[in-house]
Amino acid sequence: MSRRRVLIIEELLSSEALWSSSSASLRQEATAMLSAVAADMAVVPDVEVTVLLSPTVMQGVVGTSFRLAGLQVLSSVAGPQAWLQEPSVSPQLFTETLVIAPESAGLLVQRLQQVQSGLWRGVTNLNVPWSLAAVLGDKAATAVWLHGHGFRTPPAWVLSHEVACRLQALRVADPWDATAWCSSGVSTLAGSQCGLYVLKPRDGCGCGDVQLLRLDHQQFRMVCAEGERVQHSVPGSDLCWLLQPLQVGLPCSVGFVGSGQQQFVQTPVGQQSVVCKLGRFGYEGGSVPAEPTVQQRAWPLLHQLGMALGAFRGWVGVDFVFGEQLSVIEVNPRLCTSYLGYRQLLRGNLAALLLGGSRDGSSDWDGCRAIEWGQQVIVF
Repeated sequence: MSRRRVLIIEELLSSEALWSSSSASLRQEATAMLSAVAADMAVVPDVEVTVLLSPTVMQGVVGTSFRLAGLQVLSSVAGPQAWLQEPSVSPQLFTETLVIAPESAGLLVQRLQQVQSGLWRGVTNLNVPWSLAAVLGDKAATAVWLHGHGFRTPPAWVLSHEVACRLQALRVADPWDATAWCSSGVSTLAGSQCGLYVLKPRDGCGCGDVQLLRLDHQQFRMVCAEGERVQHSVPGSDLCWLLQPLQVGLPCSVGFVGSGQQQFVQTPVGQQSVVCKLGRFGYEGGSVPAEPTVQQRAWPLLHQLGMALGAFRGWVGVDFVFGEQLSVIEVNPRLCTSYLGYRQLLRGNLAALLLGGSRDGSSDWDGCRAIEWGQQVIVF
């Protein structure tokens, strides 16, 4: 088999502007994810990995660690968008590309459009089609897509930025963690005359700006009158915030790794560690696998969701709440932080599944699917 050369572009580490404006926690998360997937790919036989880094990252500890690990490193002063338009090396040097980017501000869709067309059209991209990312990167469009395919998801209303700013005064001030996700905990927190609602950006990534509100019946009716219910069509982009009732149950996630055809590997269900402080949600990792009962009940419905995605490559993550019924919250068309846990749980190389065995997807994918997951609980 000829040597494969994979180019990985992680948005935060390749953009000087984003890196300088990001928090320490975001930098740590981005570095951990890129380091893990690059290291996993680099040990696959006949695979060479190249990463694109900003000058600051390249000259720092992160860049040094990548070089010591035997990875090829490219640097871009202008950032990934400009570099992909005028790359410093020929795209023909690479057999595959992988993009790791947030949905926020359309960044993921922009990068995927670049690597799936133009100069890069002949290079296999290990991500979902940009058109699918555009749907799943918009939480309102995702809700419409889920409803259209018969999956349960919370009712949603889209709001203007002005209305969302006004609602922030109604954030829950009580400290709250995942143990309060049971019915009694939520009921106590809400109070008899109020309901709990989640307010988040339509294009948000992770828990950034996701807030917990307490609204009484009159306040909720007034908010709905100022917004638009998400039902059969996608509302205009000027309504850039999403409001949904809080779902009671265990916050969970699952991953799909696509082959480029109507075949995919479905990971075991994982449990998310979510906290809420002063009305703002925070993600603190998770653990895999979740309890057997959760696996057994959730697996069939999640498999149907994976089938509904059609033919895709790369990683898709699904966030859902496991309660009396399974409620899908988000579908993330990108590599997620849960990769860090699943790579430890898999008895094999998770990046080898992302690579799919061959450039044209004609590998023995059934052999890739015959994989074994460990039973020991991995916390990440």
